[in-house]
Amino acid sequence: MHKTIEVGTSAAMPVAPAEKLIMLVDDDPIFRHITSEFLKVQGYLVVEAEDGLDGLKKLRSCEPDLILCDLSMPVLDGIEFVEEVSLEYPSMPLIVVSATDEIADVAKALRFGIKDFLPKPISNHEHLANAIENTLYDSDNHLSDQRDFSSQWFRIDSGDVPEEQELHWHLEYLEENPSAAKDLLHALLPDKDTSQGDWKVGYRLLQSTDVMPLVFDYAWLMNGQFAFYLVDSASEGQHGAATTLLVRALFHDYLRNLKCFNADLKDIATLVEKGIKCSECSTPVKALFGIADLATGTLSVLPAGLDAQWSNGYISQHISAGVNLGENCVKNFITTDLHIQSACQISLSRLGSSSFSLDIYRGANA
Repeated sequence: MHKTIEVGTSAAMPVAPAEKLIMLVDDDPIFRHITSEFLKVQGYLVVEAEDGLDGLKKLRSCEPDLILCDLSMPVLDGIEFVEEVSLEYPSMPLIVVSATDEIADVAKALRFGIKDFLPKPISNHEHLANAIENTLYDSDNHLSDQRDFSSQWFRIDSGDVPEEQELHWHLEYLEENPSAAKDLLHALLPDKDTSQGDWKVGYRLLQSTDVMPLVFDYAWLMNGQFAFYLVDSASEGQHGAATTLLVRALFHDYLRNLKCFNADLKDIATLVEKGIKCSECSTPVKALFGIADLATGTLSVLPAGLDAQWSNGYISQHISAGVNLGENCVKNFITTDLHIQSACQISLSRLGSSSFSLDIYRGANA
């Protein structure tokens, strides 16, 4: 039997189901009936819609606390429905249910902010109950807009890592289905170009579809810092996808709980390594962390198993890989105060499989 994760402080504050209305959108009347009856037994109120178009019509006359929808539907399919809801009702939490061979569609739906997904048929309704409870808890506590499904799965709520974490059934599913894991990780990649004030950032990532991908992510901080990481999910063990999702959850949780204005590379790496040690579903991976302080025009990089090259057009510097993330990478040499000037670039490659470059520049400089 698959395990279900119960990590973080949210488990101590359950949602009161009787106060919550769930909209169930699915064209399969049998699935709707079974799921609706289960939800009612759990204490939820339920409104049913037979397809995406019916769901949008009913949304105009009722205000559900959560939407549970299928992806494969006639008239208005699940992707179109999720997109419409995300545009018209941006704070509405959604959970997607899909057949296991539709993971590519699930990956598309992730871009519209869905909070969780479950394979269809649902073999264990406790998974559904946990997904709904966690999502409603986040919504009630105004956390939904601050984190995505990966943070949901690990339930990191306190800014620290719990002593123990169990293997979440989602992660077991991804380990058993490498192609699904690759599709999911590819979907995590953020917009290729972003900006704040006069500064612009763009990245380019070329990689083979035959291997587990490099996964990049970033966040802007209010003080003008640009924090980022790169993870090679093709770890030596079978936990590359799970570890990459854990890094994502902990990275954003660290920034969300930042008590001071400045992010610190050692603090980020320490938190992530503690998470890897506490989690049964994680393994050391190759990674790299960086913080660009655009107020001072400098860049700091902490390598964790990935070699990189840095240049600002005047000088270049090699950044040695050091030990992997999860192997005490905080002892690796942190390259600090790299002067961005008007533009700089960090680049690296995995021979024969991928290449990555990150450009940071001011104004019209490329």
